[in-house]
Amino acid sequence: MQGRTWRHASPERLAEVRDLLVRRGATPDKDLRNPSELWRVRIERVVFTAYTSGTLYCNGGDLPELPFLYETISRILETE
Repeated sequence: MQGRTWRHASPERLAEVRDLLVRRGATPDKDLRNPSELWRVRIERVVFTAYTSGTLYCNGGDLPELPFLYETISRILETE
């Protein structure tokens, strides 16, 4: 599945997404590469990165539950 980008999310909503991903088995990265990154988590080879600008990016991949995660994340971020 291709990557996906969400924009204009509040820090609170991004925290909700991070909590969801961690509950789904994501592992937080300890070292951030860019000062504009809020957090980064990985599920296998799929990486979700949240930025201080309110952007959330996922690189995509072959994770079977990725369509479900995309849909759930969209619902969380669109409730603002």
